[in-house]
Amino acid sequence: MANATAAKATSIQPRFIRFGDAPGYLGMCRDEFNKTVRPHVREFPIGKQGVAFDRHELDEWADAYITARAIEKAANQDNNPPRSERHGGSTGDAPWPKKQSRGSSKCRTASGKSTRNTEVSEFRKALALVTGPKRSST
Repeated sequence: MANATAAKATSIQPRFIRFGDAPGYLGMCRDEFNKTVRPHVREFPIGKQGVAFDRHELDEWADAYITARAIEKAANQDNNPPRSERHGGSTGDAPWPKKQSRGSSKCRTASGKSTRNTEVSEFRKALALVTGPKRSST
């Protein structure tokens, strides 16, 4: 029976919310609370130095803010697009879209063939140096 009483006591929210807790109650930082909320709600003293806000008034402000600032979205809009680039849904679809790399071009020559004569002649000279007879050290 004592546990049931304790559970009821913890489910009761206080009517007065202290200034230190009010920004967290609305899910924002203190600076944003001071700039956006505090000018529009009443505050009152608690004790010698405490300041508090009425929870119901904060809720009313939040409802009005949501009504004024909410962004309407289409009913059938998918708010959770896939995180990977894989878009194939059925088993017959390609699992990854084909992309051409940024460095490649559409016009290609055969692999290993140079299109410039100067590159070919420089390559032949370098190949001759590497594969040619070694020089004697004396």
